[in-house]
Amino acid sequence: MDIEESAQLKDQLRDIVLNTKVPLVLKNYSVDWECFEGSLLEWCTSFDEYNAKKTAVFESMEIMDGATPQWERKRKKTEMTMQQFLKNYSGNNAMHWSAFQYKRAFDLPDQCLKGIDFESFGFSKHDRDFSLWLGSKGANTPCHYDTYGVNIVVQVYGSKSWLLFPPETPFETTRIPYEESSVYCLENFYAPQPDKLTYYEKFQYYAHHCVLNAGDVLIVPRHWWHYVEAVETSLSVNYWVPLKEDINLALDELLVKHVVESFVKGEDERVKTYLLNPNQLDELGHTPTDLFNLFKHALDRSADINCTLWHEDYLSKADTAKLISEISLNIRALNVMSKEDYMLLLSNNSKRHVVVESKEDNAINPTLEVLINSICAPDNIARVKLEFYRRIHMQKSVN
Repeated sequence: MDIEESAQLKDQLRDIVLNTKVPLVLKNYSVDWECFEGSLLEWCTSFDEYNAKKTAVFESMEIMDGATPQWERKRKKTEMTMQQFLKNYSGNNAMHWSAFQYKRAFDLPDQCLKGIDFESFGFSKHDRDFSLWLGSKGANTPCHYDTYGVNIVVQVYGSKSWLLFPPETPFETTRIPYEESSVYCLENFYAPQPDKLTYYEKFQYYAHHCVLNAGDVLIVPRHWWHYVEAVETSLSVNYWVPLKEDINLALDELLVKHVVESFVKGEDERVKTYLLNPNQLDELGHTPTDLFNLFKHALDRSADINCTLWHEDYLSKADTAKLISEISLNIRALNVMSKEDYMLLLSNNSKRHVVVESKEDNAINPTLEVLINSICAPDNIARVKLEFYRRIHMQKSVN
């Protein structure tokens, strides 16, 4: 392929990423990233060699703990080297899983990231804003959607199961645990309660599924729900393509932040740990003025037409489908799962539903949890923002 053909392919792929309305899988897509030329063991050995802290902090969770989604607040922290991780979790009989996941590039040794670049997808200016996900069999993220961006996921080693649902799926949303930019649902796809499988049947009409193997790439459109689980020890790299719409959505997230932090203020650690994801605990301490200044900054930025972010939705559905069919890549759109496959997946997962005594029971009053989730429901937050814009516009008209 000559330079001109290569540039055209990148442009086509970028257009597809920014305009697809359904998840896409690219099979055996070569990214040629130098750091992953060898085996997973070789990459882990290199990580241990260049990691200044010598050990890495992994999170772990018992396989048979599925009374609720496996929220991050329920996991234990363990320090070990990458090579120790591979040794301890090389088999499939472990009673718990372990993961070193959602690690941003700027927190990792540069030598272990050589060559990682999303230019082949048409996005050269990513400023190393990508993340690595390493986990043993069973490592998972509860079902959620990402507030920002279009997600490009490159499966480097091993394989992962992805269960995806479109934005309109009627899930019961929750902002508890609160994590900025992640909206969770209460549905437990890791281990659904066996006697409630009929409740989950209604989601089959929306469910899409794939198993990503090494060398595969998944494109997740904006606001698609996804439940992800490692089928075996695996490593993947993802990049959220920043969109113009993200600036507007940042206002929604800051409104939620206002609400949640107001409920957390003055509470004991048990309540804080229940309401907030661990990575949010370090961000507490904002005054109301601090929070307003963050909101005002996002508001000012939303009016900046010079922001270097990507537009989306500039191609019609028909033009996008035509482009996908014509591009010289092994790419396919995911289809809705059959009822048989969907229920078989949930039935197998339900075998992990074991009710265990939890230290977090009664951490907060259940009615308070309902109140927070009612206020922070995405549709309600969007209405507050629209009302804010209406009043701001009226204020400017009067002045």
